[in-house]
Amino acid sequence: MERWHRSLPSTSSLLTVVIATAVLYLARPVLLPLAVAVLLSVVIAPAVKRLERVGLGRVRVGRLGSVLVLTIVIAGVFAGMGWVIAVQGGALAEKLPEYRRNVRAQLREPLDSLRRLERTAREVREMAEAPGGGAPEATKVEVVEGGSEVLGFARDWAGSVASLLGTAGLVIVLLIFLLIEREGLRDRVVRVVAPGDLRVTTSALADAVDRVTRYVRALALLNLGHGAVIALGLWLIGIPAALLLGLLSALLRFVPYLGPWLAAAISLFAALATAEGWTILLTVGAFLVTVELVSNNLVEPWVFGTSVGLSPFAHILSTIFWAWLWGPIGLVVATPLTACLVAFGRYAPSLEPLAILLSEREALPAPERLYQRVLAQDVYEATALVAERTEEADALSAWDEIVLPALGLLERDRQAQRLDAEQLEVAHEALELLLSELSEAAPDDAAVEVLCLPAQGGWDETVCAALARFLSGVGVPTRAIGHRLSAELAEEVARSGAKLVCISSLGAEPGAAQHLVLRIRKKHPDAKIVVGLWGQAVEDPRRYERLRADAGTYLVGRLADASERVRGSFAPA
Repeated sequence: MERWHRSLPSTSSLLTVVIATAVLYLARPVLLPLAVAVLLSVVIAPAVKRLERVGLGRVRVGRLGSVLVLTIVIAGVFAGMGWVIAVQGGALAEKLPEYRRNVRAQLREPLDSLRRLERTAREVREMAEAPGGGAPEATKVEVVEGGSEVLGFARDWAGSVASLLGTAGLVIVLLIFLLIEREGLRDRVVRVVAPGDLRVTTSALADAVDRVTRYVRALALLNLGHGAVIALGLWLIGIPAALLLGLLSALLRFVPYLGPWLAAAISLFAALATAEGWTILLTVGAFLVTVELVSNNLVEPWVFGTSVGLSPFAHILSTIFWAWLWGPIGLVVATPLTACLVAFGRYAPSLEPLAILLSEREALPAPERLYQRVLAQDVYEATALVAERTEEADALSAWDEIVLPALGLLERDRQAQRLDAEQLEVAHEALELLLSELSEAAPDDAAVEVLCLPAQGGWDETVCAALARFLSGVGVPTRAIGHRLSAELAEEVARSGAKLVCISSLGAEPGAAQHLVLRIRKKHPDAKIVVGLWGQAVEDPRRYERLRADAGTYLVGRLADASERVRGSFAPA
């Protein structure tokens, strides 16, 4: 049995993950404000540096002054948002009885239908439950004191607001200190994380900061623009408190997945409550759908540009994980925090599994994916990978970039006897399907000008057949010969009168190809020979010294190079 378990995460690594998750959950009152402050400091730090360098006109504000100025500006922005919420929210509250009557009027007919249906169902159930089919029992009346529930709700709401304000204050304090001491704190992080490798740690920090900064800025620009469009559209339609609804739409969109739906629901409810009839409601609904379609399909790809580096699965998984750990705020910081982990995972071996699982990059290169599909006996997926690359470029590029490296892996494992008979059979089936997609080679009775010979058996014959079809497709009559003894292949070259010979070799050692070249030279001294050392470093002068010593022999490493060399040999002088 193959020893593959060493590549799996060790018990100590899994234990570290469990402990880290427990710490994040138990210490969230401290870590949550710290995480938010760090993310904000990453985004605001460039502005602080610029203000510190340029100043305010002729006034040099320095580090502390820059931080205080930007903090006041940010506080002013949030104060303005609070003013909008207070003023327009208060105006809505004053007209709440009128809006309540309007909603009841709008929904009276549907609600009456539901009540009639409920009453009928209740009567049927009571008749069925009554003993002897008699009259139903008298309805039991309970007196519920509503005052205590209202007080409880108000107390819970006040506690939530106080907790939120306390967290916001702690974030602001941490943000100020992080901005003032950013270089010193960065040096301490570098010293703790990797004291002996400053290059790797610096690159990881720069990568994480760059990704988070681009993502947060793009998200803020997109959401604020979306809120402005919503506010303008609702104002033109005639919905009261349009500025408040646009602001709420912008803020709620920072919450992934749930936020846009909640923002749309609030706008629709506002239209239902403030307008008479269903025309305005349907107009608002159509407007919101149009804005979302334009935003999701046109604006977001343009604004975000290069993504933050997470796969779609990673976005969903990170949202669930951080929301479970830190609640609603975890939804907001999920993507930036996960992007930081992925960025560090590209440089830190201990975090590399996270980078592999969550990154948008392909976990396996295309040749290894093709080889894995063959080992998994999935012929359809294997051929689909090559077909996809063929559509993007051409069949020759697909074979050079995907098929030949995968065949090299197959040949290596075949020679090491790591493949069973069923896997070899599936591999042959997949390669036959790939060959069938290529144009047929020249028929045997045609004037053959090029012979393709395998240096050994196995997949060398497959590449011979493919090269023959590629050359025939560009107008060079070519015939592929199956594996035989080298002496027999040399005799076939002498009898055929071919002007050029192509030798296919997937093996790691050039011995078989060298032996075949010597045999051909004895029978056909003037023959031109192209040796395809597929996927190997043909520029190595010492490894292929004997082949290079032959004046009429040319070494190539790709099918495209072999095709170019052959066509060049038959080009008019």
